[in-house]
Amino acid sequence: QKSATMVGSSPHPDENTPCSRPESREARRIVQTHIVTLSEEAGHGELAPSCPLSPHNDVLAAHEAAKRRLSGAVWKCGLCGKQFRSERHLDLHMHRKHADASPAGATSCLADECDLLRCPSWVKRLGDAAAACTEGALAVRREHCAALMHSCAFGPLFAQLEHEYCANLTCSYRQQLIAGHIDAHPPGHTRGGLGLLAFGVLGVAAAAVVCCACLGIPEAQNGGRTPTHQSKERSDSARNNSAQDRPCAPSGKFTRHLPLSQARAFRAAESGSVVRQTATRQRLYQPPRHTD
Repeated sequence: QKSATMVGSSPHPDENTPCSRPESREARRIVQTHIVTLSEEAGHGELAPSCPLSPHNDVLAAHEAAKRRLSGAVWKCGLCGKQFRSERHLDLHMHRKHADASPAGATSCLADECDLLRCPSWVKRLGDAAAACTEGALAVRREHCAALMHSCAFGPLFAQLEHEYCANLTCSYRQQLIAGHIDAHPPGHTRGGLGLLAFGVLGVAAAAVVCCACLGIPEAQNGGRTPTHQSKERSDSARNNSAQDRPCAPSGKFTRHLPLSQARAFRAAESGSVVRQTATRQRLYQPPRHTD
């Protein structure tokens, strides 16, 4: 077993490698969080091995999978056990010592597609190259992008990817991107994008229609009155009947502030009501007669 040794304390050497590892990480992150997510949501699963963006064709995928971050800035090579003081030094170690770890058929450098995927580092450099933008060169890139997406997806998924990545390869789009008028990766782009957002809006609309339909059924069956309305009507009717059965007996506080004639009239009505109720009870209740 090889002992772990700490290297990388010396000045950083030249890192003129064929494929930019930092930009490849940015491109790989966009592929995994957006394109692969859309493919899974469409029912296609992982990207096909024939897709240049697939991990099967990524020349640096095996190196990235073998990297271990121990703590802070300390990284470990999972292939030989050596430790490094930065990820940058570990990248150089992978390039120099473990170049044979990549699969033989892997030929894609994801950093080469950063202008299509709009990697953050590419967007930062875009202002310097804006003056050299030509529509002819971008037309060639659009054709390359369409062929790339066609090898990775088909049907509606291909149409969505072609629209999001290939159709925006124009000088006018890049000028708006530099000016900050548009976002390279708008909200919702990394998890399902426009398809997921549209699905969510349609789901909310369908739920609202179903709820309205369910609430409208009992109302139509009961002449426009819902069960809540019917319960309120029964409660109001019961209170009205109870109020009609009770005699109107104005309180002394009420009659105290009335003119004398009106107060006497209220008291007379009250006493007459009591007399009538007493007579009614006497008529309804006749005690049994005892016969000898």
